[in-house]
Amino acid sequence: MNRTLTVARRLRWGIGFLAGLGLSALVLAIGPPLPAPAESASLVESGAAGDLPSDLWREGWRLLKVPGKAQAEFTKQGLGAIAISADKAVAFLYRPLDPAMGPKRRLAWSWRVDRAAPPTDLARAPGDDRSLAVHLVFPVDAERLSLLERMELALTRLVAPPLAGRVLTYVWGGDHPEGSVLINPHLDRQGRIIVLRSGFATLGNWKTEGIDFADDFRKVYGSSAPAPAFLAISADSDDTASRIFGAVADLTFGG
Repeated sequence: MNRTLTVARRLRWGIGFLAGLGLSALVLAIGPPLPAPAESASLVESGAAGDLPSDLWREGWRLLKVPGKAQAEFTKQGLGAIAISADKAVAFLYRPLDPAMGPKRRLAWSWRVDRAAPPTDLARAPGDDRSLAVHLVFPVDAERLSLLERMELALTRLVAPPLAGRVLTYVWGGDHPEGSVLINPHLDRQGRIIVLRSGFATLGNWKTEGIDFADDFRKVYGSSAPAPAFLAISADSDDTASRIFGAVADLTFGG
């Protein structure tokens, strides 16, 4: 799609969204302000702690909802596991990463899908539902971006600060071969989707992943990866009106 049209579309969406919420709720993020890297805008308190189970809230997780969409649900399930359900719904569960954790380049986790979204074309929106995804958001130097890219970044910082930056999205879903790398249709140059498990993968079993996100970042963006600023997980079934049940467990960073 023409880059100018893409930015114009996002500006219209952002303006309409802000008008609908009013000036008292400029940001989708929920809860009191969290410590965040300087590259990301501060979060605005909305007083909606009840939208998340208290145990996830205490662990620093926050919810990012999509306007006009039903909300996927996240619940604690045993030690280190988060159960996810989405009934014609979408949402992101995210948390800021502590810069004091030191240099890391790897992330490992386990995940399971019990009921999946139908395989979709993840490179086209709308219609790009996927069962589960793990996202890493990296800060970006706005001075190195083009004018259009800076406009996109500014709008993302306004309506969804945790997603403002370069985003690597690791997916279980879609109709693409495993290992495919796709441009994120919602983020264009600032987002890449890496298919770890396709939408045809076997259901009901835990699968373990171990990714070198620093190497993935270098391959897709052509530069060294900064320390990631946010970690998120999500489920998305609104476009296909489907139901998803799954879980993500033991998200662990390593050197």
